Amino acid sequence: MTGRTSLRPPPTTGRADASAAPRSRGGRLWKRLGREARRLLPAWLFFFLSFSLLRLTQTAVLLEHGVRTVPPSRVLAGSLIVAKALMTVDAIKLFRRLENRPVIILSLCKTFVYMLVIFFFQYSETLFEHRREGFVAGSEDFARQLASLRFWIIQVWLVVLLFLFSATRTLRARLGRGRFRRLFVGR
Repeated sequence: MTGRTSLRPPPTTGRADASAAPRSRGGRLWKRLGREARRLLPAWLFFFLSFSLLRLTQTAVLLEHGVRTVPPSRVLAGSLIVAKALMTVDAIKLFRRLENRPVIILSLCKTFVYMLVIFFFQYSETLFEHRREGFVAGSEDFARQLASLRFWIIQVWLVVLLFLFSATRTLRARLGRGRFRRLFVGR
């Protein structure tokens, strides 16, 4: 013996290391999914309630005339898609140059970009519904939708809802979570 002690850990078998790696990756995945769900929940809840109220209003008015409305499953799916799309747009840091502008300017810019994203999704959804008939049939159906008053009333509602959403999120970011909660809820 030379008197030197080794600081290296004792050798291990390959089994323990191999089983620990997937667990840690799986744990990180669940942690990341949890963070994403917590981040997405307020936006999804806002749009789910808003779209549900819009659907309820449409159903009440249109059923008198025998016109079918959007099923509840599409409201759920649509609110999830819109919430995730808007969170993705926010993650791009597209509005970084406008951070120091007044809340109304930043909110109007965000509303415009959000509306473009939603318009793209509406067009894509129509194309997907007509995927068997082809691109031209889907585009023609979307053009028919653009010509209807119902479509534009929904777009106006979306603009108002998107503005409220972006203004509220911008105010929360500027004031901080605690202060915003105290001002808004009182606690």
